[in-house]
Amino acid sequence: MAKGRLNPIGLIRGRGRVYWRIIKALRTFFPMLNDWRKGRYRPLPKKAVGLMALAIIYVVSPIDLIPDFFLFWGVLDDLVIGGWLLAKLDEELDDYRRWRESADRPVA
Repeated sequence: MAKGRLNPIGLIRGRGRVYWRIIKALRTFFPMLNDWRKGRYRPLPKKAVGLMALAIIYVVSPIDLIPDFFLFWGVLDDLVIGGWLLAKLDEELDDYRRWRESADRPVA
């Protein structure tokens, strides 16, 4: 590919890990809240809850870095910032994942 040209396939491949982390965070967060609510998992990771709340508020809120009335750029802004927050959330859920794996293992 010529130097200086945009390679969309390379961008998608490079972002694949980030997309996977976002999906993994969403698939882990709600079961963690359920385990916490039922008293099986303590303490509730406040930073994880804060990151999820921030991501939801940022995506839903009309106050953004780039307003949503700039149709493409406003939505892209929501996706980038919301995605970054959810990728950070994924890091905060590692303790829960370790706890879940140890709870799922049979005791010998």
